Amino acid sequence: MKKAVLFDLDGTILDFEKSEETALKKTFLRHGIPLTEEQVLLYKSINRKWWKMLAEKKVSKEEVVVARFEEFLGEIGSLLDPEEVAKEYLEFLSEEAYFLPGAEDFLKELKRNGFRMAAVTNGVRFVQERRSKKLGLERFFEFVLTSEEVGVEKPDPRIFWIALERMGLKKEDALYVGDDPASDLEGARNAGIDFVLFSPSGDVSREFPVVRNFEELREILRIL
Repeated sequence: MKKAVLFDLDGTILDFEKSEETALKKTFLRHGIPLTEEQVLLYKSINRKWWKMLAEKKVSKEEVVVARFEEFLGEIGSLLDPEEVAKEYLEFLSEEAYFLPGAEDFLKELKRNGFRMAAVTNGVRFVQERRSKKLGLERFFEFVLTSEEVGVEKPDPRIFWIALERMGLKKEDALYVGDDPASDLEGARNAGIDFVLFSPSGDVSREFPVVRNFEELREILRIL
């Protein structure tokens, strides 16, 4: 029986798609630029590429937060300063916090059932801290551990080991739930922690459990 569940935040507990799009549009509207849906999709594609490069240890997080806007601004032909846009975007993003459907009730249920919980995220520290506070995640999580705090990003196993050490648990006591195969799956594998992929689109793999919603995750927890 598992004693604890570690969660990724964005795309697993939090609706990052909604936060990202809202913050992005607000950022450019500040400069009098209403983004089209095609431009929003372009940014999201660029952003995913840069975060994948971070997981592959090809770039630093500091590079990611600016380089994604440098590339995007070039693609849309804007002369805005990418560093200034990156700073404004993160400020807006830190104010946009939404649970994925069913997430809050699921966390309440786990808490009632005695599960210990924490979050492990590669997200920018001040952004994640503000969003966590806005949603009251301290009601559920013992802590939100960011890669900036510990100096390594997922899939480096050390961030998971540090989380378990803080909780006084062994790796077999915990389950990790995340939505990103590059950082979450590989990170859990590297750390030797059981993993479940949260994938609303229903991507299926025979190598590890995949759930599309919190009802399916609830069933997984019942049999572990």
